[in-house]
Amino acid sequence: MPAEHGPGHELEQWEAQAMEAVAMEAEAAGQWLRAAAAYGRAAACSGDDYQLLANAANAYWLADRPHQALEPYRQAVQLAPHDPVVYRGLGNVYTDLQKFEAAERCYRISLQLADEAATAWNLSQLLIGLERYALGYGLAERRWQLEGADPYLDPAEAWRGEVEGDRDPLLVWSEQGYGDIFQHLRWVGSLIQRRGPTAPPLVLDVEPPLVGLLQEGLAHLRPAPLVRGKQAAAPPAEQWRGRHVSLLSLPALLAAHPSPPGACRLASDQWPALRSPGPSPRRVGLVWAAGRKLENPFTAREYWRRSLDDAALGALIAGLAELGAECVLLQFGEDSHRADPWIHRTAASLPEGADFGSTARVVAGLDLVISVDTAMAHLVGAMGRPGWVLLPFSAAPRWLRQRQDTPWYPTLRLFRQSCAGEWGEVISSVLEAFAGLMHDYGP
Repeated sequence: MPAEHGPGHELEQWEAQAMEAVAMEAEAAGQWLRAAAAYGRAAACSGDDYQLLANAANAYWLADRPHQALEPYRQAVQLAPHDPVVYRGLGNVYTDLQKFEAAERCYRISLQLADEAATAWNLSQLLIGLERYALGYGLAERRWQLEGADPYLDPAEAWRGEVEGDRDPLLVWSEQGYGDIFQHLRWVGSLIQRRGPTAPPLVLDVEPPLVGLLQEGLAHLRPAPLVRGKQAAAPPAEQWRGRHVSLLSLPALLAAHPSPPGACRLASDQWPALRSPGPSPRRVGLVWAAGRKLENPFTAREYWRRSLDDAALGALIAGLAELGAECVLLQFGEDSHRADPWIHRTAASLPEGADFGSTARVVAGLDLVISVDTAMAHLVGAMGRPGWVLLPFSAAPRWLRQRQDTPWYPTLRLFRQSCAGEWGEVISSVLEAFAGLMHDYGP
């Protein structure tokens, strides 16, 4: 009887195993392009192993190469049409390619195959990007089922939106990143309006670095919320049962829209008023790096794709200086030192140890802030100050698509990459726009 497989097949199987080992080694080192190439070679040798194709696609995605991730994910879906994880991965790629409708179809197929919280969360953010806010924010409540979710207080015992006869204190607590907190503060004003002027003040528990800023920036609300810093241990559950709610759950309970009734922004009489256009030098704040969170592949990916490289940073600082701007460096953390080669072309930097409160006062004295997609962009928008946001090609869905404006922050202007990883064209557009701004201001 002839053998089922000849020596050639055995050689291909050996090569597939060797390439898979190379890919896993590259993954462990965070070398995603090398891993993608090795997984692709292993898949070619194995013939019909859809998991190897999916691994190659995911590695391309983690390397911020969505165009290269698309075809292996498509092939994997054809080979395994009943695998929900592959459909979710394909949906992620379509989201990064700004093909939101195709992404929605993939996520919904994935949910039909397996009702998983990770897929529901991805779809919720996509629906917000499609401006279907009520559906998106409703589905976002599935985030409590995500692996590793660690809510401050039990969401099952949260406030459900009742306001009639509400005379009890209500605790609103923050979650996720600073940018999400700034984006969702507008619903604090909406909630206060809905509860009425005679209701007890809200208690707002936030990360300690935000306390001073929010105490000052929300003091204009009536009644003003009591802002406190979160402690290592949450307050007793019995004390707040049925009378606490996450800040990010407010849109689902109130008005799921970027401009809800009673929406508020950060404001203070102690902050300088916005200067009128004039011939004096324009003071421009700069932020060039997102949060440096390199502990896992996804957050590392977000850091690298949102942050300017050194060439783009240098071109931005030099170009603004040549156009007459006084550049004020607003970057937090170790990335602040990346501007050192151009420090002689800047006017000022944030002082060491600056918190969000002191940063807001600096921002209030500027004519413009230019920032990548990080908490600073949201802070500037929440303050109602002029800002230009530099977005990667695969911008988060909340920034919508192909728009220079955003319904979240009327004072922000968006500048988008036309190709993943390429900041040169973005910096050229920013400098051209700033030159026009200076021309409008006069000599």
